[in-house]
Amino acid sequence: MMNNFLIKDILVIVRERSELFILLLMPFILIGILGFALRGVLGGEITALQMTVAIVQEDVEQDGMKQFAEEISERQLPVEITNELQAIADEVSPIQLVNSVLEEETLKEMIAVEEMQAEEAEAALINGDVIATLTVPENFTYDTLRKMIFEEGEGSELKITVNEFGSLRASIFEDIITGVARSLNLETAIAQASGEPVPFLIENRELGGIETINAKEPVTSFQYYTIAMAVMFVLYVASTISSKAYVEKQQHVFNRILLSGTAPIAYLGSKSISASVLAFIQLSILFSLSTLLFQPFELDLQFWLGMVVITAMLALCIGAIAAFLTALTIKFNSESVSSFFSGGAVSILAFVGGSFIPTSEISPLLSSIGSWTPNGAALNVYLTWMQGFEWAALLSPLVLLAVQSIVFFLVSIIIFPKRRAVS
Repeated sequence: MMNNFLIKDILVIVRERSELFILLLMPFILIGILGFALRGVLGGEITALQMTVAIVQEDVEQDGMKQFAEEISERQLPVEITNELQAIADEVSPIQLVNSVLEEETLKEMIAVEEMQAEEAEAALINGDVIATLTVPENFTYDTLRKMIFEEGEGSELKITVNEFGSLRASIFEDIITGVARSLNLETAIAQASGEPVPFLIENRELGGIETINAKEPVTSFQYYTIAMAVMFVLYVASTISSKAYVEKQQHVFNRILLSGTAPIAYLGSKSISASVLAFIQLSILFSLSTLLFQPFELDLQFWLGMVVITAMLALCIGAIAAFLTALTIKFNSESVSSFFSGGAVSILAFVGGSFIPTSEISPLLSSIGSWTPNGAALNVYLTWMQGFEWAALLSPLVLLAVQSIVFFLVSIIIFPKRRAVS
């Protein structure tokens, strides 16, 4: 009996070209568009973020250093302290610290720096020749050293003006300069609190480090969006199955099935199984063809065994969601449930779950909420597996998918009309 229901549902969907377009062709179109548009960004390839910035130098470093040296002399401190303070000032020239960051090999490949006058920089910014200008104000060196070493005055500020406010490249440059300023302030505060002059004279000082805990390369844009689009469009399988249930109800197919002696719970179970099988087939086709077209995944047996397990768990969850939507559709005898899910709920779940953009880049709270959605949990477990983590790291999101499957199916059983209610 279940086999007949399954074959029927597959044949019905195969005949619907619009459904096949949404379930299979549309994901490939979006994977190609988003994968090429953001190629290199998610994978850490900084060549995709190359930019040109202008430096407007209104401060004369030599004059600031000379003015600060004169102030040290005017304080009539002991010779040893005077020499030490002068050495510190020479070592921690603030503008040189900024320049040293921008001249690092990694950033030099990404950021091209050009020194300009204020008017020239403003014109370049307006014309789009540069994405940002960094202005070093007058007396920057003197004011900064006075604040850092003597804890006097208000210090100084670097001024950033961006042409593409809110754009990725402008935000990255702003974050880099802001990070330099924060690090400078933090290390100065640490030195002052600990009684040291300033920490920059201490060579090879390491307050921390970065350790890579996964053995794989960062996720590329094609890898990310292959998974992201797959977990988004698999949700449409649930709404498609439930909408077909409404058609069967309107055409009295559902009543004839019940008159044949089939229990209502068997019909509900058949819809869940059909959705699970269709979801598994859809995901398998998407991953297989995407591997051939875009080559986001490696050809490794252990890797694909893990992908099969995750896909099967996600397919079961989709089957449970389909049963839930089918139960609501039959109970209220309305197609609005399926229409709302496919027309609005899927888009909301896709956004919150990270199918359009990694939610961790937007808000930690949104990322946390998204990880509790079926598609968000599936996206997390796929990405975790792709990055080479062990099975133990997959346990939590897989258990979440299993729990959601059980909850959706149990609720669908509770609300699905009994035989007498249907009659």
